[in-house]
Amino acid sequence: MLSKLRWGAFGLRGRIIGAVLVTTAVTLGVAGLVLLPMLESSLQNASKTTLENDVKAGMKPDGGALSTLEGIRYQDIAILQVPGVSKHSPLYRRALQANSRLARTEGRLRLQFGTEALQLIGSIDQTGDGRPIVPLAVGDGADATTTANAAESVGSLDDVQAAYRMQGTHYSFGNVGNTQVVRAAIWLSGSDAILVVRKSLDEIPGAVDAVRRALAIAVIAGLALTFLLAIPLAATLVRRLHRLRQAALELAIDGVGGGGAELPVDRARDEVGDLARSFATMQRRLRQQEEARRRFVATASHELRTPLASLDGMLELLADDLSYPAPDLEDANDLLERARAQSRRLGRLAADLLDLSRLDADVSLRSEPVELAELGRAVLAEFDLASHHGDVELTLHEQGPVWALADPGSVARILRILVDNALRVAPRGSAVRVDLSNSTVPTLTVADQGPGVAPEERALIFQRFKRGRETGGEAGFGLGLAIGRELALRMGGSLELVDRPAPGATFRLTLPSAPAGVEEPVKSPAAV
Repeated sequence: MLSKLRWGAFGLRGRIIGAVLVTTAVTLGVAGLVLLPMLESSLQNASKTTLENDVKAGMKPDGGALSTLEGIRYQDIAILQVPGVSKHSPLYRRALQANSRLARTEGRLRLQFGTEALQLIGSIDQTGDGRPIVPLAVGDGADATTTANAAESVGSLDDVQAAYRMQGTHYSFGNVGNTQVVRAAIWLSGSDAILVVRKSLDEIPGAVDAVRRALAIAVIAGLALTFLLAIPLAATLVRRLHRLRQAALELAIDGVGGGGAELPVDRARDEVGDLARSFATMQRRLRQQEEARRRFVATASHELRTPLASLDGMLELLADDLSYPAPDLEDANDLLERARAQSRRLGRLAADLLDLSRLDADVSLRSEPVELAELGRAVLAEFDLASHHGDVELTLHEQGPVWALADPGSVARILRILVDNALRVAPRGSAVRVDLSNSTVPTLTVADQGPGVAPEERALIFQRFKRGRETGGEAGFGLGLAIGRELALRMGGSLELVDRPAPGATFRLTLPSAPAGVEEPVKSPAAV
């Protein structure tokens, strides 16, 4: 917990800069720790491979220096060190020839291997030990100084025994004094001798040191560049987040509808910019919802106040009439009927407000096969009394089953809204016609012979709390068509006003088609 508190005390800017610097330093440090040993090992292996290729080239039978060396009788050279041997004897002349041939071959080998550290070991015994063989100048003997210098140039001869045991070429790494070398001990089968080769690797530590220095410079430059880039980047990021935080706090203090809280405009195409634009979108939508809520509350309060005041006044008058010893029953019945009308109006408003609350809460609707003819007959049966009372003929015209994929309760609610509106504006002696068809998509049409809808009000009537001028003298709240359209859209359909020359208005509901072969009966919408 203490470490978390200490780390959090640096703030976002300090943590970003620190994280970037630490990441850069660790990355470059790990790269150096891994790269340098790999570089040194690769250079050593490359030197060893070069030496192996040189050995293979020297072993070629057509003039290779090593194949020539195998044919030299180095044992004859020892005659040159025996005192008293006549220089004109055949043995002495043969020793001179072997010594001269060995010297020439040694020169070729030095050129081929690119090194002066060569030593021929002969007279190998059963343990792999032998003695150095040094080419001698004509007429001179091999003194101790020559032999010591040759032994010093090749260092340890521990690889000679390994080459003798395997009777082949043994490669290894070692040191001659303070110099690192790649070593080769080459067994010469023809002469029973071993050639020792030592090739310096002095250039490898130098190359590794050069890379190490370059890497150190790169680390310093990388850290400096990272530091210079991380500071302004972190400062810009923190500044943008701070503006966003400040605006969010002001929004929380002023409230959704507060006019002073404006989120900053951030046009950067990154995550912070996306966050700022998302907050701005959220703020706009919250303000729209708040404005809609305020309008809803204001309108609902106004709409409720009138019927409640009328209902209260009529009940008060009814109470006065009934308080007399001989009450006026005719007037009392009229007041009672008017009170019941206001009560029904309040009931419709309550139902509309409940539907709006469900729509605004985004309550999911069912999606199942619905047979519109059966549903239409059930809904129209609910309006039999109202149609008879208004002397309006209410008919349903169908051409067989019409199946749609929808929510039964929502379809019934839309049909109730359309039929109720049509009956309220239809003049006496007219007709309200409900047609069902399934030519392309399931369609339900409700047509009346009322005053119709003015052209400038065609879009207005589908908005909440908006009503047309021609309402047939019936009071309403302007919610029915808005609820019906929203329900239709939620089910994947549409509700629209159809153009037609005849008097009245025609509303058409279209719904998605149900899958072919569906014969499932729809549930009764009476309780919806």
